[in-house]
Amino acid sequence: FPSHDRRLVFYHADDSMVMDVPTRKIMLYGKKSNTRYLDNELSAPGIQFDQKQNLVTAWHVKDSNGLVIASPTFKQEDLLTISDTITFNMKTGKGLTKGTYTQQGEMYIYGERIKKIDSSAFYAFKARFTTCNLDTPHFAFVSKKIKFINNKFAVTGPVHPEFDVS
Repeated sequence: FPSHDRRLVFYHADDSMVMDVPTRKIMLYGKKSNTRYLDNELSAPGIQFDQKQNLVTAWHVKDSNGLVIASPTFKQEDLLTISDTITFNMKTGKGLTKGTYTQQGEMYIYGERIKKIDSSAFYAFKARFTTCNLDTPHFAFVSKKIKFINNKFAVTGPVHPEFDVS
C-alpha cells in the first residue's frame, strides 16, 4: 500500500493478516512475516504497521515454556540486528530496539536499547562489545553509552572489561 511519499511498502504474513481500517493499522502474524520498504527489510513473528504514524513495530514470540522461538531481524544496507522488539519510523528512518545483537566488522555488540538515528549511525545504551562470537562471550567491554558509526568507529565514555570465568 502506498505511503505518504508514494513509495510502496511490501509485506507478507505466513499465518494471518488483520487490517483495522478505522485506526489504519495492519498486523502480520507468522514465524517469517516480513515488510520491505526502500532498503529496509524487517522479518518477525509479529509485525504491526501504523499507517497514520508511519511506524512499524515488531516483536519476538515465546513458546509455552517461555523460551524465545523467533525474534525480529532488521536489515538496512550493512546493518543487521536481531532484537526482542523493534520500532521503526519509515518516513524518518529512525528506530528504537530493545535487547539487540548486531555485528560491526569483527565486533559483536549487544545493547539493552539501541537508537538508530540514520542509516550510518546508532547509539547503544548499556552495551557490551566483544570479538568473541559466543552467545555468552568469554570477555566483553561494557559501557553505559556508545555511539557507533557503521563499520568505521565507536565513541564511548568510561568502559570496563567483563570476564566470564565459568
